[in-house]
Amino acid sequence: MEQLILAFTKEETTARIRRMLEGSGYTVRAAAHSAPELYRHLANADDVLVVMGYKIGTDTVDDVFDALRRGQKLMSVVKAERQDMIDNEEIFVLPLPINRERLLSSIEVFLGAIKRETKRTSRRSGDEEEIIERAKLYLMEKYRMTEQQAHRFIQKRSMDTGAKFIDTARQILHI
Repeated sequence: MEQLILAFTKEETTARIRRMLEGSGYTVRAAAHSAPELYRHLANADDVLVVMGYKIGTDTVDDVFDALRRGQKLMSVVKAERQDMIDNEEIFVLPLPINRERLLSSIEVFLGAIKRETKRTSRRSGDEEEIIERAKLYLMEKYRMTEQQAHRFIQKRSMDTGAKFIDTARQILHI
């Protein structure tokens, strides 16, 4: 899944992100500036990642996510104040402002997570799985998070610090 579809209303935003991605070896399959145009591209695409803002036309990222088929994933680049407006926790959210390095590392982490998810032959040992579950439980109890929120918290912290998921879980537990 190294193919991407960009979906931004503003052409200059699309052009800027396209330059960042193509300059780093990614293939931008298509760019859409309206929801109908995006859905046409999605109808003809398998195994793509859609990178979009919070909205395209009248459709939000949640609307677009509901229209995705198997193998299609979504990343939203949004202003920090819009982050909490995204309901679906399966949408990967990248808060603004972004630079080239942050965009590329986020896409690599996201694509890596997808590849690991599809293989699902867990490389983690039983001990590592237990540590991750304990870290999630700690966050759930202390901060009243759901399991999905706790998982997303660990995932985001590990991405922000560049640490492995398991190392971030250990850090949360102070072990």
